[in-house]
Amino acid sequence: MSFLFPLFLFALLAIAIPIIIHLFNFKRYKTLYFSNVQLLKRIKQESKKKSQLKQLLILLSRILAIACLVLAFSRPYLPSGNRTARLARQIVEIYIDNSFSMKAVGEKGPLLEQAKQKAIEIANSYPVGTQFLFKTNDFIPGSQYPMNKEQFIRQVSEIDDSPLSPMLADIYTQSVNAIESSAAKAEKTLFILSDFQKGNANLEAIKPDSSVWTYLIPFKAEKINNLLIDSCWFEVPGRKIGQAEKLYVRIKNLSAQAYQNVPVRLTVNDSLKAVSNINIAAGQQLIQELNYTNNSQGIQLCKVDLDDYPIIFDNSYFLSYQVRGKLRALGIGNAQESGSDYLKALFSDDDLIGYDEVAENNVQVSQLKNYQCIFLINNQTISSGLKSELSSYADDGGTLVIFPAKTGNYTDYNALLSALGGNLIAGFDTASVNISEINYNHELYHDVFKKQESEADLPKIKGYVSFSSQMLNTETSILKFRNGKNALSSHSTGKGTVYTFAFPLNQDNFNFVRHMIFVPTLYNMVLYSGEPQKYAYSTESEEPVVLNSNRNSGEITLVNLKTNEKYKTSVRNFGTDKKQLALDDLPKDAGHYLVKDGNETIQSISYNYPRKESVPEFLNEKDLRKILQSKAFKQFQLIENPSEKLSEAVQDLSTGRQLWKYFIALALFFVLCEMAIIRFWKN
Repeated sequence: MSFLFPLFLFALLAIAIPIIIHLFNFKRYKTLYFSNVQLLKRIKQESKKKSQLKQLLILLSRILAIACLVLAFSRPYLPSGNRTARLARQIVEIYIDNSFSMKAVGEKGPLLEQAKQKAIEIANSYPVGTQFLFKTNDFIPGSQYPMNKEQFIRQVSEIDDSPLSPMLADIYTQSVNAIESSAAKAEKTLFILSDFQKGNANLEAIKPDSSVWTYLIPFKAEKINNLLIDSCWFEVPGRKIGQAEKLYVRIKNLSAQAYQNVPVRLTVNDSLKAVSNINIAAGQQLIQELNYTNNSQGIQLCKVDLDDYPIIFDNSYFLSYQVRGKLRALGIGNAQESGSDYLKALFSDDDLIGYDEVAENNVQVSQLKNYQCIFLINNQTISSGLKSELSSYADDGGTLVIFPAKTGNYTDYNALLSALGGNLIAGFDTASVNISEINYNHELYHDVFKKQESEADLPKIKGYVSFSSQMLNTETSILKFRNGKNALSSHSTGKGTVYTFAFPLNQDNFNFVRHMIFVPTLYNMVLYSGEPQKYAYSTESEEPVVLNSNRNSGEITLVNLKTNEKYKTSVRNFGTDKKQLALDDLPKDAGHYLVKDGNETIQSISYNYPRKESVPEFLNEKDLRKILQSKAFKQFQLIENPSEKLSEAVQDLSTGRQLWKYFIALALFFVLCEMAIIRFWKN
């Protein structure tokens, strides 16, 4: 047993007062004379013994009453755990997990509301003069400064849910730093109120501070029913006007019940484009296809949503893109070869792709950036200026397709391939060889063939280049010869893609031109090129936003389309001809945002909440106890059953089990004993 005010124990000296009164009884006796006292001697002796016993009992009652009263004012307590030291000044920080998962419903309503009520109950259990700090997942101005009880309760009542879900170890570190900076010499206590979702409850990573006592208060939902949209993607990467789109939607059922006839809606620019009803079994997922057509150019703001309650943050998925005009492709060749005629025939009168051609000695390098895909067709020479521009073009995201010429000198080609990080050409082999293998998993052939045949009738190539074995970059094989060498390969350089054929595009290889793989191979190279667009971002990811147009204005802003809230931005160079949008603060709300240069809208950005809060996996009380025991966290304790009355448990944990009430009761008992002895004990 310990005492909050041990100096008050000196008041036990007051016990001497009843002892002195008992020893020096100043009562005067009157003498009476009797002629014969023989009859009174026996009575006197018996009365004297009873009187002495009565006086001793009265003295004992008085001593015990005074002692119990003194002990009560000394505030005795039984320490909880290893917590023995007590300081007069107390500072308490309470962390309330206000992530989306805390919107689940428990026995007494939403978990977040329960946590707020318990936080107020904890505050009310501390005496006047206690300083409070509070922390949530999102930084609230003023929360880093100590406040009194009334201010704390007012702040807690205003807490709302947040899309942020930081790691618990980071929350602990920030909380301890806030407590340490607020008071050096004080009784420091931290309460963590959370559902302890496994995704961010990394208790094992916590480095405990011995001066801060931490109490974990878990909250548990009764049952979690959640139907959510996990992700969305398109069948093909290019977004063109008049193009029939296939949007795939992955839907997950994280519930123990099945859903029937749930409508999944797609709206584009606030116009309903597609609706599909789904049936999904418990604990399953499905991929739903939504079809529509891009009927207009410009920015397209898409939203896929469904109806589900009570967890609604993952019911919607936002994505956006920009529909431009035709993709532009350029063929650079020599006048003596006829390979460009095949491309001209392929892309003539095409609604999606416009094709231009230019001689290798008449290239305007300043115009290359206006094309999404460039074909080098049987070039005899490649100037140094063109090599440099093609390298920069690919690094900035362009698609470069190389058909090597049949020549005795590949110095120009190797200089270009070296700059692009590709494999170098060793020479030309005049032998004929068949293409024998197609990489059906490559994006060029995705959903092109209904049947994948291992022994397909593929074209014969008359003469091909052989490459050196040294690789400067990772290559992906797309078409292979029967001898195992690559007929067509691809590799990435910067943000672009380089496709390298091992044979020229000419009359000798007309078998390739007339074969069915010719059209999808070259057409998809152009279709999958163009300026890459990022359809959606996460509110927790700091992924850079690359502007689709080169802007030099310093007035670029990001505007929330729903609330018109503006975000501070800055623009910095990205690559040789791009700009990157830098945000001071990431948007916290999911939805569509517009990038504006002054009053002109130049781009759209769509943000979605991360789906990790949707996963219903939590640490239960058994898991928490196991972690605390395995890590030997002496300054950590688990408060179980937070739904019960918490104030007494908090007092017992924070200040030990208080005993002053029992000593007050004992003091009253001994006073009553004294009164009873005096009143009812007759000599």
